[in-house]
Amino acid sequence: MLDDEKTILEQQIAAATARLEELRRKNRELEIKLIVCDLMSGRRNNVDDLTVDILQDVQMAIVKYRLGIRKRIRELCSMDSSKTT
Repeated sequence: MLDDEKTILEQQIAAATARLEELRRKNRELEIKLIVCDLMSGRRNNVDDLTVDILQDVQMAIVKYRLGIRKRIRELCSMDSSKTT
């Protein structure tokens, strides 16, 4: 009986640990997204209070946003040029 209880508890701990890691990852993504939005809107004027690893993630997020914007601009330009021909 004790071994079964121990196994069940270990499984519950493993599941809770996995859930915690997922929530931490999601929280980090939301934090980065909020920082980027604050920078773009002007609510944040500097990044002096951020750690190096957060700054690296912010930089990567900005690069991703820029690539997405450029891709969308190319798509819209190609749609516009195909309409005129």
